Amino acid sequence: MRTFLFLLVLGSVAHATEPPADARLYAERCSGCHGDQGGGDGPAAAALIPPPRNFRNAALWRDRTFEQMRTVVKKGKPGTMMPPFDGVLTDAEIDAVTHFVQRFAPPAK
Repeated sequence: MRTFLFLLVLGSVAHATEPPADARLYAERCSGCHGDQGGGDGPAAAALIPPPRNFRNAALWRDRTFEQMRTVVKKGKPGTMMPPFDGVLTDAEIDAVTHFVQRFAPPAK
């Protein structure tokens, strides 16, 4: 019985330390170009023309909808290095990472 409880608690602690799926997806798939904080300054950014989007730029979010952002994640952006994630991520994962990216938007003034 003690072993069972120990494993149950250990499993709960291990699960609790995992980042949420949206943060994990962003870290794995987006931060290399867009940066950990969404500033368009990831390790690969200097080599990309045009540079990656800065999600902290208020101008980016003017009149930008969730669906527009989701479409870019799903289909990529022609003329840039933004790849399509359709077939790489599920629709639920595309939604999750799109919601995560929206968190970088500066507060509306």
